[in-house]
Amino acid sequence: MLDGGDKMYLQCTKKMLDRMAKQNIELVPVDLCDDGADGFYSWHINYITINRRKAIVCMNNLTRYPIVLYRPKPKDIAQLEKTIKEAIRTAFRQEGVQEDVIEEYLCNCGNAMYSKTAGSSLVAYLNKICERINYYPEIFDEKPTIQSRLSFALSKEISKYDKEYKMPSEKLLQELCRMKGLPEKEWRQLIQMDYYQLLVRMVLEGHNIWCRIQIPSVFSFKQLHDVIQIVFDWFDCHLHEFLVPDGNYEIKGLDEFEIFELPIKTRIVDSNNFDFGDLDLVDYKEVYDYGIRISEVFEHTNRCYYIYDFGDCWIHEIIWEKTIHNCHDIHPILLDKEGSRPPENVGGEGGYEEYLRVISDPQSPDYEFMIKWSEITKADDETVEEINRRLKYFY
Repeated sequence: MLDGGDKMYLQCTKKMLDRMAKQNIELVPVDLCDDGADGFYSWHINYITINRRKAIVCMNNLTRYPIVLYRPKPKDIAQLEKTIKEAIRTAFRQEGVQEDVIEEYLCNCGNAMYSKTAGSSLVAYLNKICERINYYPEIFDEKPTIQSRLSFALSKEISKYDKEYKMPSEKLLQELCRMKGLPEKEWRQLIQMDYYQLLVRMVLEGHNIWCRIQIPSVFSFKQLHDVIQIVFDWFDCHLHEFLVPDGNYEIKGLDEFEIFELPIKTRIVDSNNFDFGDLDLVDYKEVYDYGIRISEVFEHTNRCYYIYDFGDCWIHEIIWEKTIHNCHDIHPILLDKEGSRPPENVGGEGGYEEYLRVISDPQSPDYEFMIKWSEITKADDETVEEINRRLKYFY
């Protein structure tokens, strides 16, 4: 277990130091910057321009966990230690870290001291984070300084630590275990977050195909997309989107295309859809799937719709069933499922009905071809346990 004390070093690039020049900050020599925890209480800090706006980018020395402060005010820079500690508190909450663990980390940081950057390796990692920020334009919130959603997204990008590949968020939890004197495998003791129980069913007349999942409320819609792809065993080879109606509409029993006539509140777009933003006359909000958490939708409505493959147009209705509080996990869970999805590229609902007709008739001239074709396009016959193993590995 690590002791508290003056261990926090804020190691600034020249641009950051130039911005703070009026404060007459005393710099600690780089070779004396030892926080006693391999850099866990120390952060590298850069001052950059994003979208013609100024931003402060912070990276933890040990875990490489990122924090972004967008359009910081002069008082935020004048009180940089206070600003960064509050950003750490906000980001750690986003990861589901318990309040007492967050406060212990900040207590161990003690009073911050300033220094120059330490070595080319850490600066290279910091520069990489600054570069990657440009890949998440839709995550930026214009109002808040602390960009917690951006930190959450960046912390899920794989990084190399010695010979292991991990997410910075995963490395953070492991080091918090070390701080608490716990084995790394006990990281669940540090987590406390809400889960949503969701029923995901295909809107396919005459067929009962659904699954019931539990998923962290902090997950993005991109992560929800990934979970749906895994539990239904889709191939993720087509574009997708989520539609949030302006009201709790249920389309069970309606024609599949009537969903597109519903009043839409939010359209959540596939990050690979490069036509995003081309519709100038829409009267609803559009955002990329990695830029919005599922809690931002299910706090206000109990259902939305997921459309996969704009050709075959497979519609999935997603219904919020309940919220489970104070969970000690970060992995999505499949509780139950029924039915198997149609084969990929079968040709929509009409093609699926024709496929079912052919495979039910061994005398059909297309029977053998259809059986062989479906072997590589239909879903695997996996158990709930097998799918949960895949979900745990994926996350």
